[in-house]
Amino acid sequence: MTETVTIKGEQLKRLVEMKFWEIEDALEELVEEVELELDENGKDKHFIQIYDFTASLTTITCHETGYHFHWGSSTPVEIKTIVEDIMDGE
Repeated sequence: MTETVTIKGEQLKRLVEMKFWEIEDALEELVEEVELELDENGKDKHFIQIYDFTASLTTITCHETGYHFHWGSSTPVEIKTIVEDIMDGE
């Protein structure tokens, strides 16, 4: 049985910032840019955006019960693997 943990507010913001920094460091030579968009509307939804050299945009939507990947149409498998590993805590 999988237990769902809810992380809200400042704890969620800090967790997303930590994941952003890990992704940014890991992809430094592999992508053009990694951006962080923190929620300013109190909805506890934050976004990590990755612009790779294939001109694809990958967005990771982070919210209080998890995250979702929205992969770019040409995002390389190497980048996907690194990002998935970081987000899964590996």
